Amino acid sequence: MIKIELVENQEVWDTFLTNQPHANILQSWAWGDFQFKLNRKIWRIGIFNDSTMIGVALAQLIPTKLRTHIYVSNGPVIANGYEAEALGKLMGYLKALGIQEKVNFVRVDPLWEDNRTNRQTLKGVGLKKASTHVQAEYKWILDISPNNATLLNQMKKNTRYEIKKAEKEGVVVRASTNFEEYDLFELLFMKTVARQKFVPHPYEYYKTQFKTLLKADMYKIYIAQKGDTVLATALIATFGDSSFYLHAASLNNREANKLMAPQTLVWHAIQEGKAQGVKYFDFWGVAKDDNPKDQWAGFTRFKKGFGGELFKVVRAHDLPLTPAYALISVLEATRELWGGIYYKIKR
Repeated sequence: MIKIELVENQEVWDTFLTNQPHANILQSWAWGDFQFKLNRKIWRIGIFNDSTMIGVALAQLIPTKLRTHIYVSNGPVIANGYEAEALGKLMGYLKALGIQEKVNFVRVDPLWEDNRTNRQTLKGVGLKKASTHVQAEYKWILDISPNNATLLNQMKKNTRYEIKKAEKEGVVVRASTNFEEYDLFELLFMKTVARQKFVPHPYEYYKTQFKTLLKADMYKIYIAQKGDTVLATALIATFGDSSFYLHAASLNNREANKLMAPQTLVWHAIQEGKAQGVKYFDFWGVAKDDNPKDQWAGFTRFKKGFGGELFKVVRAHDLPLTPAYALISVLEATRELWGGIYYKIKR
């Protein structure tokens, strides 16, 4: 019999997750701790077939000026073969929870391939396709289990050259678990935000994330420098069989750009992941295609240069709970038209 229970045992929770292919960091116990430290209400929901865990859903309450909802980020995670039955039971629980918490809707976005079967499974339990994505819908994932020669051969020619050039020019990469070095990332990240003109989370968000996952032994800051000059930094997390390229920043000037520091930083992180027994390097989001005019074209080209495969994730799906959802859906669908204003209202 399928049943729902709140889970209080971290080992049981993370053991289930790490036994699934392509471990899911946004559903990890530590990610729940991070959300809690952002003053969000969280629920760690377990799905069981009798006494056997077959799924988990880390749910969080997201109150904003635009809308309030319960969100299962990159989840739920459900064992193969139980998707439809477990999801139906879970949505019944989340609906009752949403009504109790007086939210406008419940949103889930499991890391399932975007195909007809999975879309039908979501639709079959009363969910509606969201008008916008939340997490990356186009992920770029590299299997790093082959030997280095194979990995290098799979790269684009330019990426191989750039890694060798950085090493030849004396760029040194190191990984640190020293929280005091977080400031190196933030200073460079602030410059990157200003240069690329995107709207970041509040800076305390990144610091809290790093501090929380660092405590769980899941995070490192990678620093590429030449002499005393920090050229590039990245926050890279590891959970289960995967490393996650979550946040990155780099110096941008004529001399720094010649040194190709970001490329050798990623290659170094891949080597460290291999040494730890990691199988996948998750580059996170990329553009849906290779359109050079896409605003993500630059870092998409950068990520794809290392080789890997595109994984198209099924769109987030919602369970509307109030009449206000219709208006919320329209506002979300048009958010790109009013850009930064949306994010300011949302936060």
